[in-house]
Amino acid sequence: MNKIAFLFPGQGTQYEGMLDDLPQTTLTSSLLERAQNRLDYDPLLLDDKEYINTSVGTQLSLFIKGVILEAHLEEEKIYPHVVAGHSIGSFAAAIAAKVLSFEDGLYVVKKRAELMDNVGGKEYGMGVVVGLNKEKLVYIVESIHNETTPVYIANENAEDQYTVSGKRIGIEVLLEKARKQGASKAKFLNMTVPSHCPLMDDVGKTLFEELEKCTISDPTVPFIGNKNARPLQTGSAVKEDLAFNVSHPVLWYNCSTIMKELGVKLFVEMAPGHVLVDLIKRKFPEGHFFPLSSFSLDDVRFLVQKYKSK
Repeated sequence: MNKIAFLFPGQGTQYEGMLDDLPQTTLTSSLLERAQNRLDYDPLLLDDKEYINTSVGTQLSLFIKGVILEAHLEEEKIYPHVVAGHSIGSFAAAIAAKVLSFEDGLYVVKKRAELMDNVGGKEYGMGVVVGLNKEKLVYIVESIHNETTPVYIANENAEDQYTVSGKRIGIEVLLEKARKQGASKAKFLNMTVPSHCPLMDDVGKTLFEELEKCTISDPTVPFIGNKNARPLQTGSAVKEDLAFNVSHPVLWYNCSTIMKELGVKLFVEMAPGHVLVDLIKRKFPEGHFFPLSSFSLDDVRFLVQKYKSK
């Protein structure tokens, strides 16, 4: 039987009104009510124009949407064999694996966003580099990085696609060097938080303390960790990954590889977007890919039944 992975996207996929197209069901209403009780405000306000591009608005919107869509898949008797999320997506993946309660997840995600905002500012940022291999990018990073211009590789999304974090003055030099080395894309991202690098070490430590207050269970299915790209099977290992992925690179390319090695052939990505399945498809075109931004829940139910036994 072909195994199924549930994937949960990270920041960059959000958009204004992204919660408007949630399934109009009793299950959605129940989860939104639980979110409102935990947050003390209407969660449907999170994706308003004024709020969606804040860290809190973005991260909570992605978390809530991922959890609600996954809950509907379970209601259709579609269950994952593996779960994986990219950055903030890892928290919805943890809910799918029954590591955290929805309420605890809401609390920790909100706290994560607030802590990240406290570190960010106009002098910090992130960039994307496409078209260079890791060896070349590491060489460029090492030629620039120092105490006054700290720069780091933040996400390893594909063999030739990376994001970088640090001080904008250093990233600007890095991007220029990357273009000279032949990068097909090298530009700033619209972010003022230096995610997934040691500049966020204190955030990771505080998040770990917050997670210590939560009830943590062992995952019901393997949870692919962001910072070591390994299948995690204890609650304590997942807790550490959730806390410290904010200060470590997301090794998504390696996550894709390990899912393949675990026998995953069907990849279902929660909306919004289809970035994660697109990245995996480049490496494993023989897989079957079902982003919920393009397929209805009914479509996915039919297609999973069709392909999982082949």
